[in-house]
Amino acid sequence: MPIINIRQFNIKSFKKNFSLHILFKRKFSFEIFFTVLIILGIPLNLYKNRFYDNSWTVGEWLISYAGGFVRRGLPGELIHFISTHYSLSPILLVWIFSVLSLVCLILLILYFCKNSFEKSFLLSQLIILAPISEDFLVRKDTLIVFLYGLCLLMLKFLCKKSIGRITCFLGINLFSIIATLSHESYGIWALPSLIFILYLYERSNKTNRIKSFFLALFNLIPALLSFLLCWVFKGDINQSQSIHQSWQALSHILPSTGSLKALEPSGAIAAIGYESSRVYSNTLISQFNLLVFWHPGMWLLTIFLTIRLFIGINKKPNQDAKRFVLCYQLIAFLPMFLFVDIGRWIFMWLSSSALLFSFLKNFFGINLIIQNALRLKGSRFLPKLIPGFNSLNNYNTFLLFLGIPHCCWSLGRYLISNPIGFSIKNLIFYFKLFFIK
Repeated sequence: MPIINIRQFNIKSFKKNFSLHILFKRKFSFEIFFTVLIILGIPLNLYKNRFYDNSWTVGEWLISYAGGFVRRGLPGELIHFISTHYSLSPILLVWIFSVLSLVCLILLILYFCKNSFEKSFLLSQLIILAPISEDFLVRKDTLIVFLYGLCLLMLKFLCKKSIGRITCFLGINLFSIIATLSHESYGIWALPSLIFILYLYERSNKTNRIKSFFLALFNLIPALLSFLLCWVFKGDINQSQSIHQSWQALSHILPSTGSLKALEPSGAIAAIGYESSRVYSNTLISQFNLLVFWHPGMWLLTIFLTIRLFIGINKKPNQDAKRFVLCYQLIAFLPMFLFVDIGRWIFMWLSSSALLFSFLKNFFGINLIIQNALRLKGSRFLPKLIPGFNSLNNYNTFLLFLGIPHCCWSLGRYLISNPIGFSIKNLIFYFKLFFIK
């Protein structure tokens, strides 16, 4: 019978216990936590949006040119063409476009922004996790922000002289036209900053201010014309009806629980025929949740906190430049905040601002951004009005508990949209999927 070496046993036991002690003492990784939520949340989003009846998510992708040229119709026309000729389910194509747009946007954000922002911020419900935690992954938001990032990538190649002016301007206009014909909001928030960058580029070549401004406009004429066309051809009831009927012809490959057989369309397709968009009315402005939470006030508080999180930790460089870029983009987004889906606009505002700041920082320098900021009246008071965070612990705590509902503000939507609430939502979903038949 072998004799147990007590000394050797105690050493092994001590090493095992010590390693467990290290494991439990290790700091909570926000990056890993957000990454896990992103990975788990994608199937949840796709499962929730698997029918034609998901009229505000899937339906947004299915707006097409069946009744003639209309705003937002380019992706739907492409999906209809592929489905008709290759008998592929439109839902499958919507899923592919949505996930591919997200993956490409993640790569682009990490490529541009990894050295300018906290990784926890980039992965959080403010940027990458946002469309997943609030169920607008299956919408065009990630696509058009990604296309905006591609425009910045083309400008980067131009600044590095890797491509010529003509190639760059053709690429920018192509990506901007695709984005604008997918959703006209791109023309409101993206084109102004692209004009600003082209203006800075012309000024760097010692062109005078007036000439630089008109050259910037001239270089984006095709994109500006596509934006104008979307406002002229807004759509009508007959067009929305024609789009609905075109998808009814593909009922054998388009899953539906009943809406496809309805005489009238609903959701995003029906909205093409509306005479007015869904904007905040006087009743919504005066609306309260649980008699305590005033909707506009909660949105203003949310925007204030997101600005602070974007700025980052105090005593870190670039805060003034971040503040200027974010506020500059906020001016472009103000018309969008009149519409109901404020959480979606916050995602697009923050993600586009992160891309824009990182681009300007790398290719024009922080000093130039700050010089432009100082020209604005009252800009010197912004650090006092909108400070950063004192420590990384406080920063991540706010990040962990901040919820941004994609649509109308309510306490329930707030609790579900923050990372803790969304993680619980994932646990319930996967428990039902695997353990409850």
